[in-house]
Amino acid sequence: MANINLETKDYVLISLDAAFINDDVQCVCQRLNIHRGKYWADPKVGSRFYLLKRSKDLARNVLLAKQYAEEALLDLVPSRFQTIVVNATQSVKSRVDLAIAVTRLTGETQTIQYFVPVGG
Repeated sequence: MANINLETKDYVLISLDAAFINDDVQCVCQRLNIHRGKYWADPKVGSRFYLLKRSKDLARNVLLAKQYAEEALLDLVPSRFQTIVVNATQSVKSRVDLAIAVTRLTGETQTIQYFVPVGG
């Protein structure tokens, strides 16, 4: 079994006992990693982050990344989470940093750090 490393967006192998403890984090990351319109079961699943890889590194991309993340996570709110709040900043050139605050149905909150590459 494996978890997703948020920095490299790659799987990191772990023991079978600790697998899928952070399934909410994996759910959010998978929604953000899928290209919108490419998932065979539902074309509305996924994000449009792939559009930012081809664009220039401009200040408006911070707002676009936030909007794309909110759009990708929109359908998780009533069924899996109470609230999802996305904050976007750019601290490094060619990368937008997302801080995604999720509140589970049980009331627990967690902040997920996610990095979006911008510009080519």
